[in-house]
Amino acid sequence: MHLRGTGYALTASLMFGFGVVLAKLLSGEIDAVLVAFLSLSIGGLLLTGFLLFTGNSLFHNLSVLNRADWINIFLLSCIGTALPLLLIVAGFTRTSALEGGFILQLNGMAALIFALLLLHERFRLRQGLGILLLLVGSTLVVLKGSQGGVDWKSGGLGNLLILAGAIGLGFGFIPAKRLSERIETLQLTALRLLLGAATLLPIVVFQILFESQSLLWQPSFTSLWALPVYILTSFCLGYLSQQAGFRLLKAWEMATIMQTVPLFSTIFAVLMLHDTITPLQAVGGFLAVLGGIIASLSDRKPTLIVPTAVTPFQQEPGKDHAHHE
Repeated sequence: MHLRGTGYALTASLMFGFGVVLAKLLSGEIDAVLVAFLSLSIGGLLLTGFLLFTGNSLFHNLSVLNRADWINIFLLSCIGTALPLLLIVAGFTRTSALEGGFILQLNGMAALIFALLLLHERFRLRQGLGILLLLVGSTLVVLKGSQGGVDWKSGGLGNLLILAGAIGLGFGFIPAKRLSERIETLQLTALRLLLGAATLLPIVVFQILFESQSLLWQPSFTSLWALPVYILTSFCLGYLSQQAGFRLLKAWEMATIMQTVPLFSTIFAVLMLHDTITPLQAVGGFLAVLGGIIASLSDRKPTLIVPTAVTPFQQEPGKDHAHHE
């Protein structure tokens, strides 16, 4: 179970890492707000169509949800998905990609803190060491060429917007975890994307009506293949894998494993954008992999000790006692 959940989390990291490169290809041709809206809406419609194909409905069993469930759906779709995307998009237009990428990695730490405070999850000392190694390794991967830090003075508002977006993404782990046992994965992911698109729709309409001249729309052949692949990977398979992992992992475990996104994005950047890996990135990648192994596997031992060994000893005396009577 735990190993399968780790597989789902790594699959989500792979999809999101691939999405970073695809988003970079699209950013020079289509406005990022339009990319986010199209990805959420088309992705949600595709998942809804797949639901219908399997004989289910988007509204199946929604009537049994209580008020707390609907609040969590709203928090996940709007506060944990759509608004962070909007803040991050706005932030990247005001700061460099390197600094923004470094700040964006704080979403994993934010998710970890929210999991400890709101879900009362705990981890052991060995797992804490693994988390620390993974965070340090991921930071080294992202710090390529950023001269080891973030210039908050020149970045200003852009860096703050990305920081707010990263915190929002981290907060989204909490309602996603709470809903993982309440709503089926495919149905919840479709709702998440469609409600997120509905949140961005007024902003898109406003830009089209009043800021159409500044709205970037110069699609080329690259966009014709990159946008559909981006929707299928990051917004369909990525969110589906992440939500499936929440059914098997704690929120802090998911947050920890998702810190491997820079590793995958760097690999795809080398393959597709002909980027280069620095020695610092190589060291960071090794530390991140090592930390991920320690954090994800150190909890398996206690889990295997608990199950059925106690049960026979609790039942047997009862049986003997009943027999004597």
